[in-house]
Amino acid sequence: MTNGILQIARAAGEAVLATEGVHSLGTGRYAEAATYEGTEKFTGVVVKPDELEIHIVATYPLMRPIPDLAQLIRDRVATESGGRRTLVVVEDLEVADEGL
Repeated sequence: MTNGILQIARAAGEAVLATEGVHSLGTGRYAEAATYEGTEKFTGVVVKPDELEIHIVATYPLMRPIPDLAQLIRDRVATESGGRRTLVVVEDLEVADEGL
């Protein structure tokens, strides 16, 4: 059973994915955005000693301005972050499929 940073990454990822306006977790643009522990990894959330880095793909059209979405995500993961500062990286936008 994993009790460390991978558990934090998974819990934060679940909270993020439950946020309206988030299409999916991102994978990183130039380097993989993931948390590793042992032989496992969780993509989209990077747990650092003092920071939680959340990578997302937002749904377009936007439900709210990006700064508001980022704050909503920070609020949602606050209980999972273990007191770490939370950085939200919006990697891309995904156009909603509305009858196309």
